[in-house]
Amino acid sequence: MRLLLLYRRRWWLFYLPVLLCAAAAMWWAVTSWRVLPPSRVVISGGSVQQSYARLAQRYAEQLERMGIHAEIVYAATEDEAFAQLASDRQLPDTASVGFANTVYAGKAGNVQALAVIGLEPVWVFSSLNGPTSLANVKGMRIAIGPDTASTASAARALLANAGVKPGDLRLSPLAGEAAAEALADGRVDVVFEVAGGDSVAVQMLTRMGGVQFLGVENVGLLASLDRPFQLVLLPQGAIELRGDVPPRDLTLVSLQTHLLIKPGVHPALQRAMLLAASEIHEESTFLQRHGQFPNFRSSDFDLSPVARAYSLGAGPWMETLLPYGKAQLAELLLYAVLPVLLLTLFVLTWIPKLFDWRINTGLNHFYGQLKFLENDMAAVAADSPMTLKGMLERLDSIEQKVVTMDLPDEYSERWYTLREHLANARDDLLKLRSR
Repeated sequence: MRLLLLYRRRWWLFYLPVLLCAAAAMWWAVTSWRVLPPSRVVISGGSVQQSYARLAQRYAEQLERMGIHAEIVYAATEDEAFAQLASDRQLPDTASVGFANTVYAGKAGNVQALAVIGLEPVWVFSSLNGPTSLANVKGMRIAIGPDTASTASAARALLANAGVKPGDLRLSPLAGEAAAEALADGRVDVVFEVAGGDSVAVQMLTRMGGVQFLGVENVGLLASLDRPFQLVLLPQGAIELRGDVPPRDLTLVSLQTHLLIKPGVHPALQRAMLLAASEIHEESTFLQRHGQFPNFRSSDFDLSPVARAYSLGAGPWMETLLPYGKAQLAELLLYAVLPVLLLTLFVLTWIPKLFDWRINTGLNHFYGQLKFLENDMAAVAADSPMTLKGMLERLDSIEQKVVTMDLPDEYSERWYTLREHLANARDDLLKLRSR
């Protein structure tokens, strides 16, 4: 038995490999299995003039309160912002969270929806001496924004619904504040704007003197025929009660606003975004009822699996007990670090028991041989005294093996005890031979 060599090198041969395996298991758990969510997220705020810019700021503030640092990046146009979000690039400064309305669902690239978070009405404004309906805008100057933007798509749909042909229009690419200023200066006659009620351009136009809301004909038919559009009632005085803005009840068509992410965003960060969405959007406004948003059932984009599970109430129980950051750390400790530590502790305590078992097994083997020898001694001496010589040779063989055993010092007492028993057996055997 070469146990002494193994025992002396047990730290290098047993304990150190176990500790290295434990460290590797923890590293794998932290980097591949129970990866902690990032403490930083980049949000696309679209164009600075869009309502998405304010929305991104509200999300950033809410995430900061949860311990997540949020950075906002802007783009020159709505199309550029969506293209950056939908791209496959995973650079540190590339947005992984953003917003888009229904028009962009057909252009969906590498994005998924977390929820529908609001409505973006299609606002139509004209000067007081301008047209009173879309059917009367033929030949007039109309600001619909860039050709590929959602405002242009919605404007063309509404104009076509009003019976206005593309050849009857004088279109302008102005949008946002620039379009509002052009309407005030008389450079355009009608302005279309797809935006939330907190848009800077919408607020400018609704409070601008000499500007009126333009009605949209057959909006019910349009909403039933065109999937992206939904009807929303804007009550009289909803925007400004004292100023009676709008001066009458208006039925508007609107597009849904979606909270979008790249598919690779950490699940815990997705749930954090959904928590922020609940805080931001559940309150009622003049465009929505209390608790209407976030909504998971009518998304025009593919819904994230995490959002789908969240909508069904499924989620880590730890996040219901602890704040966001502490919940992630607690899950890592509970499901990854603690099991590895317990398994490592079990193996480390089992290694000495393995040596003890192996040494005791060897000693018990010789004790067993000695016991069989002692049981046979009396019978052999009475029936066949000549065989005592063979038994003495067996005893010599056992003793020779015991003498050559390499045992740690901790087991010296049992080794000496076995040697004493062998010596006693030899004395008894020699006495039997001398009779």
